[in-house]
Amino acid sequence: MKKYLLAMVLVFVGVYLLDGHCTTSRFKEGDIIFQISKSEQSKYIRMATKSQLSHCGIVVEKGGRQYVLEASNVIKLTPVDDFIAKGVGKKYWVKRVVDKPVNIRYQHLLGRRYDSQFKWNNNLYYCSELVYHIYDSQLGIKLGKPRKVSSYWGVGFFKKYIKKRKIDMDELVISPKDIYDA
Repeated sequence: MKKYLLAMVLVFVGVYLLDGHCTTSRFKEGDIIFQISKSEQSKYIRMATKSQLSHCGIVVEKGGRQYVLEASNVIKLTPVDDFIAKGVGKKYWVKRVVDKPVNIRYQHLLGRRYDSQFKWNNNLYYCSELVYHIYDSQLGIKLGKPRKVSSYWGVGFFKKYIKKRKIDMDELVISPKDIYDA
């Protein structure tokens, strides 16, 4: 009976941890986390990239807790569980590019405005550009290859949106899917 009870407790604890109640066991600093955003531009990103992925960030640790460094309206830290909860259906995907311990430096980026025009190298960032920049500048890893806005599928269907946002069709960009596939 004691063995049965011990086995049941271990199963319960295992399910509890796998169900997302213990964020520290799921991720490592530097992991890239992807989701389907609920933002207005998400549908355009998903259409252009032929992917569900429309938002991403990097897992970082601060004070013994895990956060996602993300470019939303500004670059900010969001607790991992809050990041997951705000995605469509709470679905998320994780990529671990580096298996060794890393220490992401991000303080200098916090509070910067979101780059709504998707300009490359202007010290403002959209989500996937932020991930690309950190991996390139801090870890020496290029995640995918930036390409012109015009190279994505179906951009002609939402030219009005692109024009409204003043996005240059020749601007180099990197999408969440580009990073996921890298």
